[in-house]
Amino acid sequence: MKTLTAALPLPKFLQISELLSRQIRAGHFRAGERLPTEAELSQSLDVAVGTLRKALDVMEQQNIIERIQGSGTYVRSGNTGKSIYEFFRLELHQGPGLPSAHILSVDKLDRPADVPAFNDSPSRSAWRVRRLRFLNQSPVALEEIWFDARLARQLRASQLGESMYLFYQKNFNLWISRVEDHIYAQEVPEWTVSEFGVRTKKIAGYIERLSWTANNTLAEFSKTWFDPRLSRYSSRISQ
Repeated sequence: MKTLTAALPLPKFLQISELLSRQIRAGHFRAGERLPTEAELSQSLDVAVGTLRKALDVMEQQNIIERIQGSGTYVRSGNTGKSIYEFFRLELHQGPGLPSAHILSVDKLDRPADVPAFNDSPSRSAWRVRRLRFLNQSPVALEEIWFDARLARQLRASQLGESMYLFYQKNFNLWISRVEDHIYAQEVPEWTVSEFGVRTKKIAGYIERLSWTANNTLAEFSKTWFDPRLSRYSSRISQ
């Protein structure tokens, strides 16, 4: 049986800001719409008003919402703010949900043939992180993440947070600015865990992702198997 190590959670106020941001981008709150009052939101989200206000502060800084004195808090029209889970495309069928993760393994390995070179490096050494991904505590996906081994000499599961992109920012000053996804259906790998609802060799949704920095450097390559009975891939385009 594989050991599951809970990834370092985001602070509560960031969890709330990310959940609300995902709800806004999913259309639960429309551009220009006023959000419920702080008292109503804190009650529905089961958090203290102070925690909620810190979450709203973050969202205001990200240009996702605006506060109008004496009127309320509104969703910005055409907001371009970047949240932590800006590029996380999986959602529950009943709504976006809040992502979290458990680490299955962290290994430094020779990069296999199907994993591209990072930063045009001839080195074959890379870190591989395998995770079980959750949405609102429901296990929806298996992830296999590869990145350049030169970024870290040592790496432990206990060091990793729920967002790998945030981990790259804080530890390597590496910012992901664009991604490219290829979506298929594929057999679940043999290293799956019982908590994931689709067994080995059964077909699941599958995503291959290439993640680049602003200067067009490939920073990460990942594979994701997701349970289509619980979740879906969703990408929204607006003008």
